[in-house]
Amino acid sequence: MVTIQDLPRVVAGLKKEDRELFDRFFSVHESTGHLVLPEEMKPWADKTFGDHKYLEEQTIVKIFNKQTYEDGLYNDLRSKRPSLINKNEDILKIIKEAEGDNFCHPMTGSPENAFGRVKGKYCMTAANIAKYDSLHGLVLFKKHNPLEITMKEVEDYLEVIRKWFAKAHEYRPKAIFPFIMWNCLWRSGGSMIHGHIQMVLGEEVHYGEPELLKHLMREYDAQYKAHFFTDLYRVHDLIGLGFQKGPVRVFTNIVPRKEKEITIFADKFCPEFEDALYKCLRCLMDDFGVQTFNVGIILPPLEKVEGWDGFPIYARILDRGDLKNRTTDFGGMEVYARSYIITTANTYQIMEKVREKFENPIKKLFKRKRKKKRS
Repeated sequence: MVTIQDLPRVVAGLKKEDRELFDRFFSVHESTGHLVLPEEMKPWADKTFGDHKYLEEQTIVKIFNKQTYEDGLYNDLRSKRPSLINKNEDILKIIKEAEGDNFCHPMTGSPENAFGRVKGKYCMTAANIAKYDSLHGLVLFKKHNPLEITMKEVEDYLEVIRKWFAKAHEYRPKAIFPFIMWNCLWRSGGSMIHGHIQMVLGEEVHYGEPELLKHLMREYDAQYKAHFFTDLYRVHDLIGLGFQKGPVRVFTNIVPRKEKEITIFADKFCPEFEDALYKCLRCLMDDFGVQTFNVGIILPPLEKVEGWDGFPIYARILDRGDLKNRTTDFGGMEVYARSYIITTANTYQIMEKVREKFENPIKKLFKRKRKKKRS
């Protein structure tokens, strides 16, 4: 299996025009870090990392995005570091014990926005008590367990969110900049265990990340006469980390914000986008055991605003680590250096599993039948 540690060789094998596009976006630098272990530490290192020699010569791959000025630092050894884990902690038991909280009876346990609630089949909205912005709402799932999600439920959540944005905009017409965030469980920043999604609708300007992306899109389009988001997807597709399904593009970013990040683009909300969002989430949960995650969905303004033409719906999903781990996954490098420390280099494995989620089940069944006949 190819990993990010192999990326320098993958890039070297690209055709000339493809390499030029890759180099427009990214630089890849490989280096070796050396250290000298005291003899007394070697037994501990052998036990912890498998072999102390892995520590003495470490390969680091640094990937720099020349357009966004973000970089990712990969050293697979970091995934083998010891962690402070309470192995007796039962996550499902904790979720079950929290059942009966305010979100379990939303009509009496949660406030509503000034313009009222929106109700769906599997959820309803509420107002956030401690607001990020003046128009800040919640979608409260009927199910308490945030890890039990189905396709029909995700479709319903997104439909209710769109209706909430419409009502909020009608209530305050100057509010036109929408953002959706889904923080699942405590390591992601969720203060309530009960399943929920948050949405905000801003005035005057969009939030910081979408404003930066809009600026990058306009500069890129002007300089290269090409679309920023299309080329960002293309460059990942060239190295085997992207695919397109109808109007939706999916890729695993080589400069992610954190572990196992998956990015989804679409020109607008559509069934294919909702399907992709659900399948990517299920992939992380089913195939990689993810229990705590962040989803951020940036949407273009609700009304036509100069400079936003061509801006897509832009979703990013990532893993926030082991719920039982007491060490944080964010540190000074992420907060102040804008460098993201990625502990695993399995980006290609993630893409392989995501692709499998999008395969036709009939084709899978046909393949299994053929294998049985051969045997």
